[in-house]
Amino acid sequence: MLIALQWCFFLLSLAVAFYYGWKKPSALISILAGAVALDISITWFPPLGGIGSQINSLARLFTVAIIAALLWYLWKDPEKRQDLKKLFKHPLTIALLIYIGVGLFSILYTISKADTMMGVIRLLTMFMLYVGVYLLAEKNIGLLPLKVVHWMGVALIPLTLYEGATRHFIWRGYLAEGMIARVNATFVDPNIFARYLVLGIVANLVLQYLDQESRRRFLYFGTLVGLLGALAITLSRSGVVTLVVILALMCLLVPRKGILQPIGVLAVIGVAIAASRPTVWDRLLTIRNGLGALDEQRAYLFRVSFAMFHDHPLLGVGLGGFQKSFLTNYPSYKTHIPYVQGVTLSHTTILTIAAELGIVGLIALALVWLAIIRDLWTLRRNRDLGFHTNYLMGVAYFLWVTAVFISSQSEARFFEDPMIWISMGMLVSLLLGKVGSENKSEFKVTAH
Repeated sequence: MLIALQWCFFLLSLAVAFYYGWKKPSALISILAGAVALDISITWFPPLGGIGSQINSLARLFTVAIIAALLWYLWKDPEKRQDLKKLFKHPLTIALLIYIGVGLFSILYTISKADTMMGVIRLLTMFMLYVGVYLLAEKNIGLLPLKVVHWMGVALIPLTLYEGATRHFIWRGYLAEGMIARVNATFVDPNIFARYLVLGIVANLVLQYLDQESRRRFLYFGTLVGLLGALAITLSRSGVVTLVVILALMCLLVPRKGILQPIGVLAVIGVAIAASRPTVWDRLLTIRNGLGALDEQRAYLFRVSFAMFHDHPLLGVGLGGFQKSFLTNYPSYKTHIPYVQGVTLSHTTILTIAAELGIVGLIALALVWLAIIRDLWTLRRNRDLGFHTNYLMGVAYFLWVTAVFISSQSEARFFEDPMIWISMGMLVSLLLGKVGSENKSEFKVTAH
């Protein structure tokens, strides 16, 4: 019976992907943004085996659907091919290709050719997603991914409250064991859940800022409080740090009066939640105590990363080679603490890149960030010409990439996260005029 239900769900999901890929491929972008929240969908699909394992979750399925739609439209539509040429001249695209090229070059010296090749394939797949987002995007969808992520986060609030109150988790129940139960809802990890909630908060603040109708603004504010409460229940230190940094950046990037009031109220409510829940407060206190207060797992992985970078400073050990290099050349660094035995994958993006790709990889990463910042700065200049809405959407997508990057310093999954490729694709689409408003007078937000 269970396997029959799984096949039904899989075929229905496949039909949805095919329908929108054929009729309205731009909708796939927002569907994927919502599907990212459903890591649990891996348990809803039947065993597919082999190549089928590449579409064994909703996020993977709709990623493949976007790439398939991209290839189809490139084949049949000459205008898409012209757009592709424009995209490949863009600095962000060039920077991403340089990073992928550095990873590909590491095949020549990597400690694990198989892992490096898989890493390159994953990067190329995500790059095609980025290209697909740009080429399939349409003028009127700029806000849609923001709305989907916001309301998807809101939809998970009741489940979060239920799991937090009952300690009955619908997935990965071992997270409820022990004194601290860290709610993960439909995500593989509480920190990844917290990351998505931060993206939802960013979307909420931008949507709230743009909306002039008082009732909807009140509704947005209510859901904002709910998202903050759900974030607190995850007990994610990285989620809290990410949120604080993102809110500070938002105050700098968005006209002040319209954004300071909801952020200020949010800060007061956040402090009240932390003060009223000792568990939350205790978790937050471990941040100020430094790395020694963090778990031993990350502490010893930091030491291994630094050792690899010290020994291979220029080119690293090869893309995806961290684990094999650790087990082969640095076994003496393995901790003797029982509960972290067997953990051999780095959880920190910058240190992982430093260990695997060395200084060259860090430079390539810096080029990607410079290109992203350049795009946002160009949108900011365009704001002075009247394109305010486009700039605010650009701020949201920039902060999404930033939030994932900050969060990935404690839970990895930066270039592996589809949300940054969606965000970068939308950012370039805004800049090159594929998405957003052409009417300069459309934006009527005043300083609230």
